[in-house]
Amino acid sequence: MTGPVVRRIVTLLFIATACGRTADVEVDVDAPARAVPRAQSAAAQALRFPRMRPASSRTLAAGDSPVTIVVDVRYAGEPLRDSVIRIPPSQADACGVSVVDSTVARNGTAVTDAVVWIEGPASTLLISPGGEYRPTVRLVACRMRPRLQVAAPGSTLLLVTGDSMAVSMVVVPPDLATPVDTVPFLMEGQLVPLQHRADSIGMLAVYALPFQWARAFVAILPSSSGAITDVDGRARFMVDSRGKATTVRAWHPSLGVVSARVPLLPTDTLHQVTLTFRR
Repeated sequence: MTGPVVRRIVTLLFIATACGRTADVEVDVDAPARAVPRAQSAAAQALRFPRMRPASSRTLAAGDSPVTIVVDVRYAGEPLRDSVIRIPPSQADACGVSVVDSTVARNGTAVTDAVVWIEGPASTLLISPGGEYRPTVRLVACRMRPRLQVAAPGSTLLLVTGDSMAVSMVVVPPDLATPVDTVPFLMEGQLVPLQHRADSIGMLAVYALPFQWARAFVAILPSSSGAITDVDGRARFMVDSRGKATTVRAWHPSLGVVSARVPLLPTDTLHQVTLTFRR
């Protein structure tokens, strides 16, 4: 990929990041911002990366006042439709004749695969120490797997291709002062580890060229401060209730950011919060 193309992608992503905003209102969602030109799906039209300021994370210790926060992420609004992308004949052997680009994975109103994280003065509590984590992004049948995941700062990003064709993966780290990586893949089964690309807090983006729909995101967040919603649209956290309040935020590449303020009292043991994306 040529230098001007890389610079153009970085510029667009920087604009999307710099213009991002969040509000401490349960149903406030950022307005969409086009970050990828000539997008072929609704998901690619709303790439707006959030500013992440996660709560500090530490191991549960004596004297803590733990409270469990259960977050349910929901969608309410106009029907969401998948996009069917017709594949050029030159790429059909690896991709098939068409690709279905899903905008939002849902189970009823529950939103699956949204990033949820905790902000505020209250520390998140890690019940057991986490081990080494290597977030892995795979290109298989011209699609990125997984689409969204969370990794701890300092992780090593692994890129793997399962397609027997020449492609390039572009890695844009959260800290735009760090160089963008363009990694060429020439054969099936290649694995490339990238260090120092998952060091900064924020959203790390991976694009596969020439496929405009092939993209993946890794949220770099401290252990226990961030999670991906499960099939029921749910994520759980444990925090120290001695903080006065904390903020819960959720981000989805097609829907933007939604957040809510959660008051905390020393006597609390459980809080249930619903974050609702609306379009």
